[in-house]
Amino acid sequence: MAPDLENDDCRLPRWSQLTRMWIRARNRALGLERYADAMSYFGPGGLEEAVAECEVANRDLLAYVRPPEAVHTDAIRRDFTERRGDGVLEEHYSFDSPLPSGDAENDRVRLRLFRPPGNVVHDRAILFHHAVYGRRWSLWTRFLEPLMRRVPVALMAAPYHYERRGAGRFPGEGMLNANPARVFQGIRQWCWDHQASVDVLERMAKLRVTAEIGYSLGAFQSTLLSAAGRIHVPLVSLASTNRYAWGVTNGVIGHGLLGVTSRAGIDRARLAELTDSLQLERYAPMLRGRPVLYVRGARDFVDPPPSLERLQAALQPMRAIVLPVGHAGVVLFRARVMREVLRFFGEVGALERAAVPDMSQHAQQG
Repeated sequence: MAPDLENDDCRLPRWSQLTRMWIRARNRALGLERYADAMSYFGPGGLEEAVAECEVANRDLLAYVRPPEAVHTDAIRRDFTERRGDGVLEEHYSFDSPLPSGDAENDRVRLRLFRPPGNVVHDRAILFHHAVYGRRWSLWTRFLEPLMRRVPVALMAAPYHYERRGAGRFPGEGMLNANPARVFQGIRQWCWDHQASVDVLERMAKLRVTAEIGYSLGAFQSTLLSAAGRIHVPLVSLASTNRYAWGVTNGVIGHGLLGVTSRAGIDRARLAELTDSLQLERYAPMLRGRPVLYVRGARDFVDPPPSLERLQAALQPMRAIVLPVGHAGVVLFRARVMREVLRFFGEVGALERAAVPDMSQHAQQG
């Protein structure tokens, strides 16, 4: 299928162009655009090898990313357990990725679990998928705190993020760089690690995932995996991206990525061709009729208009909420978003729990 980017006209308002300039300055200060030599992100086969990988993924993206229904992993370890001052029980797990990339640090998956205060044993959990480029877990633990006080919440580190990114790399660099095949491979590993996380939560924490939340590329990944038939539970999509090449080419945060890609000999048109299948609106109709809460910012220029309007129309979610903010601004509406999430989960039964007041096993862990 030909790239579907030329049919939209992206003329960013002046204020969003100023936002782009501010984001570029911030990213440089945080080291988020300090890419290495462009060709260092390619394998021994160079650009030809990357193009071949992109062609395989583009032929059938859902088949490319789809893991087995049940994925088991080895070397599972509980690394940390602590009862926080607010009563929340925090547990850290690590395990081997079932689809290793060859990068040892990236291939050790990290999973953080937060159980609510109190003496009730819960039998279900919410699994959260974060946005790219994050440096600190605390952003998401603060954002999700109202939910953590009601139901266990697990956060999985995406490939090349947090403890998985490796020394000297900025968050997400191993996935979003000059080699467009890396974004396909990163999303595929993310999907496989998701299945393993579900297994770890069931085996180690005795929790069944009954709903999922994704933010930005995390929402892209969880929606895509739902379309691929591997997420069967209610889904919350927050500030999701839609069309990869459109966002990189026209969005407010794609400048550095576009620059390093061009230094590898891939211009805008070629990038659109090589990542053509990364358009979530093509797969979103598969979720119609399923319980989905869709939240976006009206001024989101990470994936500029009309991209997110197109995604919403394709998805036709159970409920849609448009906030008067940009992409990251959805986090600032935590109270409103968490109210809507709790309402939605209550309606679809994701918050029901086992009413067995026995905390003996957790007391031993604490």
